[in-house]
Amino acid sequence: MRKERAISMDRTTESCVQLNPGLLSTAERQLAAFARAVHELFGSEQARQSAEDWIEELELTYWPTGAAAPDWRRVAMAAAARLARRVTLRSQGDDRMSA
Repeated sequence: MRKERAISMDRTTESCVQLNPGLLSTAERQLAAFARAVHELFGSEQARQSAEDWIEELELTYWPTGAAAPDWRRVAMAAAARLARRVTLRSQGDDRMSA
């Protein structure tokens, strides 16, 4: 059974969303594009985990006061770095098992 996870919103995030009502739909598009790319390259399990990583990275993003939107590339790169570490560690584990 899949565990659902709520996205938290701190005051800064909430104020940014209020300043830019299109922010949530932009975030959804950015996340969907990222997850789709990961799914095509690494499969559904990595896409699911990477989507969760992307959301966590968005939550960790510093938004200066008055900023219209977060740096989507920075969010995607941080989530991609997590994916790369995960895939590399798994690959190294597979190499050890076959040796």
